[in-house]
Amino acid sequence: MPAETKQTLGAYAQEWLDANSVGPTTALRYQATVRNHIVEHLARRELRSLNQPSAIQGWIPTLQDAGLEVSTIEGVFDILSSILGAAVGDGLLPKNPCKAKSVKLPTATKKKIIPWPLERVRAVIAGLPKRFHAGGKLAFGCGLRQGEVFGFAVEDIDFKTGWIHVNRQVRLVGTKAVFALPKGNKIRSVPLPAQLAAALKAHMKEFPPVEVTLPWAKPDGEPKTFRLFFVDQKRRAYNRSVFNMGDWKRALAAAGVIPPRERGARYLQAAREDGMHALRHAYASVLLDAGESIKALSEYLGHSDPGFTLRTYTHLLPSSETRTRKAIDDAFTEESAGGAQGTSVPPAKPMCPQCALAA
Repeated sequence: MPAETKQTLGAYAQEWLDANSVGPTTALRYQATVRNHIVEHLARRELRSLNQPSAIQGWIPTLQDAGLEVSTIEGVFDILSSILGAAVGDGLLPKNPCKAKSVKLPTATKKKIIPWPLERVRAVIAGLPKRFHAGGKLAFGCGLRQGEVFGFAVEDIDFKTGWIHVNRQVRLVGTKAVFALPKGNKIRSVPLPAQLAAALKAHMKEFPPVEVTLPWAKPDGEPKTFRLFFVDQKRRAYNRSVFNMGDWKRALAAAGVIPPRERGARYLQAAREDGMHALRHAYASVLLDAGESIKALSEYLGHSDPGFTLRTYTHLLPSSETRTRKAIDDAFTEESAGGAQGTSVPPAKPMCPQCALAA
């Protein structure tokens, strides 16, 4: 075995991080993951000592003992697999032990998304600060992500044609706010409902758009200026962390989604499953209930793959059981009434998820 394989995982992982060409936000996540969950436990081990799948399997319980969720463990494992895969490519390992069939990750039952009822959607939006009422309506009415609402500008809306254009988001790279393309670099257009258009026009009159300048994509990126619809009280782009801990949680408490802050408590109760993304899920559920196709919904949400949209929301597709009962009942009714065969028009067949995907 080559002498280079005496290199420790910690040293090689740092080389892998330095050579990586991912975006700044992903780079920070990789660095934190390697530091906290890989280097912490495996840094001093030589690469060649990790050649056995049992070494990887023995490392996985340390992540469970640290209280990490299954999805987080999967993410950490994928990064380690990428590092060891690169080592294979460099000739430092004969094969990637993470790819062995004997290596098993913990499993968890995937929770189905339960969309908010419209009453809750309205109540939470009503509980937001007045300067962000229309922001909540935009998130729900067009299915935008939080950062896309924060980055929504005057040039992104076309009142005449009834469309909005999702061209950017505001996101944090570390603690620095930047403008960036939407998730997956997927710019898209979304139909603008008439009532939402009226709400945005009214918002512009009461809270005129504000020019905000931020670096593009990374903290030292080229400065870009846009006239944003929604800014905080200091006329700055909204900070996700500050907004979520403050305005959003207060709106949840006002709507009865989470309890009010207890006396003496510093923070409101955690609301992981009730983040602003819930408005986006509600948008998806309303469109599916109205008969919109998976393909169209995927485009409006900015998903890279309609299959992902289908897997995420398939349980929200209108159930066929009511149509099934009605179709058979109608057949029995027709028979008992002595209806002539061959003259009735058969009911339209419900669209199955696969057909919806192809539509």
